[in-house]
Amino acid sequence: MSNWQFEEMGEFGDEQAANRWADRNRLDPRDVHVRQSGKGVKLAVRRSSLGDSGTRQDDLRDGRRDGW
Repeated sequence: MSNWQFEEMGEFGDEQAANRWADRNRLDPRDVHVRQSGKGVKLAVRRSSLGDSGTRQDDLRDGRRDGW
């Protein structure tokens, strides 16, 4: 188990959808954690890859804005 902190980004219908979202947002696969949930999968992203000051144009801390 790593000691990295992950930020929950939301739920997706399946693992492929979660990985496509991560790919569109240019996230390194090593920074993405996908786990099964009751209705699909939950996606979490390593906090260090999200930016820490909120000044990055593509800061993903607020998650998807088009709904889950």
